[in-house]
Amino acid sequence: MRDRLAPAVLRPSAMFFDICIALIAGVVALANYDMGTTFHVVDAMICAALALRRISPSAMMVLAVGSATIQVAALQVSALSLAYTVLFYTVGGHPDRRVRRGSLAVALLGSVVAGFTIPRAFPSGVADPDPDNLLWGSLFGTAGAALFIVGGWATGFIGHQRRSVAAAEVSETIAELERRRVLDLYDEQTERSRLARDMHDVVAHSLAVVVAQAEGARFTFDANPEAARDALGVIADTAREALADVRSVLDDLRSTSTVGEISRSDRDQLFARMRAAGMAIVATDDGDVDDAGPTTTRTAFGVLTEALTNALKYGDLSVPVTVHHDWTSGCVLTVRNTLSDDPLAPGGSHHGIVGMSERAAHAGGSLSAARDGDDWLVVLDIPRQEGLAR
Repeated sequence: MRDRLAPAVLRPSAMFFDICIALIAGVVALANYDMGTTFHVVDAMICAALALRRISPSAMMVLAVGSATIQVAALQVSALSLAYTVLFYTVGGHPDRRVRRGSLAVALLGSVVAGFTIPRAFPSGVADPDPDNLLWGSLFGTAGAALFIVGGWATGFIGHQRRSVAAAEVSETIAELERRRVLDLYDEQTERSRLARDMHDVVAHSLAVVVAQAEGARFTFDANPEAARDALGVIADTAREALADVRSVLDDLRSTSTVGEISRSDRDQLFARMRAAGMAIVATDDGDVDDAGPTTTRTAFGVLTEALTNALKYGDLSVPVTVHHDWTSGCVLTVRNTLSDDPLAPGGSHHGIVGMSERAAHAGGSLSAARDGDDWLVVLDIPRQEGLAR
C-alpha cells in the first residue's frame, strides 16, 4: 500500500540515491560489528529509515523513533545517530504542515531526551559523575543533539519555504499571463464586434437606399424617364460609397493598429517575465521578423506566450526551454521543453492547445503540439502570404 505522505511522483534517481546512502551507512555500521546486538538492531533500523525516507515517510519516522527509543532504553548511542539529521531534514521540508509540526515536536523532545541520555551512555566523558556535572553534561548534550536534530529539521523547513516562494512566484506569473491573454481575447472580441457593427451599418444603409431608389425607378421609368435616370444615378453613387466603406472596414480588419503591433520588445518582455519566474530560455532566430506580415507575427507571439505558459505549468524548470523562430519563409516557431515528473499544475484541460490551433488556422497555418520523448514539442508553421506580407 502506498504511503499517503510520500510524494505523488518519485524519480528513480532519487530512490537510487537514498538506497546508496543507506548502503554506505550500513558499511560504516559494519565497522562496529563487535559492538553488540543492540547496536546492530539500531543501525539496521537507521539504514532502513534512510532508504525509505522518500518512499515511505511514515515508515521512516517509525524506524527513527523506534531506534532512538532502543538507544535510550539501553543507554547506548550509535554513531549512526548522526543520520537523524538527514531524516529530520526530510520531514522538515515535507509539504504537509501537520507533518512538519509533528516532526518538530518530536525533534525538540528527542533533543532533550538525547541530552540526558548521552552523558549517561558515556560516563567516561564526565570527569566527576556527580549530579551537578551530569546536569551540565545533559545541557551540553541537549544543545549538541538539537544542533543535529532540530538543525536538520530547520534546514529542511527553509528549503520548503524557498520552494513555496518559488512556486508562488511561478503561480503569479502564470496568473498574469492568463490575465493578459483574457484581456487580449476581450480586445479582439470587442474589435470584431465593432467591425461587425460597421459592416452592418454600411451594408444595411446602402442596400436600403439602393432598394428604395430601384423600386422608384422601376415605377417611374415609363412615366418619368428623367426621374428614373436620377434614381439610377443615386444607386450608382450609393454603391460606390458602400464599396469604399466596405474596403475601409476590410482594411481595418487586416490592420494591426486596432489590436496593437507585436514587436521584438514584446517578445523580450515575455522572456523577461518567464526568466523572472525561474525559467531558463535559449532563443534563436533565422531571418528577419520584419519580413513577416502583422497577422503572422501576432499569431506567433500568441502561440509563443501559450507555449511558454504551458512549459511553466508542466515543465522541468531546471532544464532550459529552447525557442526558435524561422522567418525566412513566413514563420516556423519551435518551442521545446522538458516535462516535469512533479508539475506545478498537474493535469490540464488542453484548452490552450485548442486555442493555439485556432490561432494558427486563422493565420493560414498549422500547429502541432505533442510529447517527444521526455520533452513537449510545439511547432507552428505559417507559410508566407505575399499578398498580406506587409
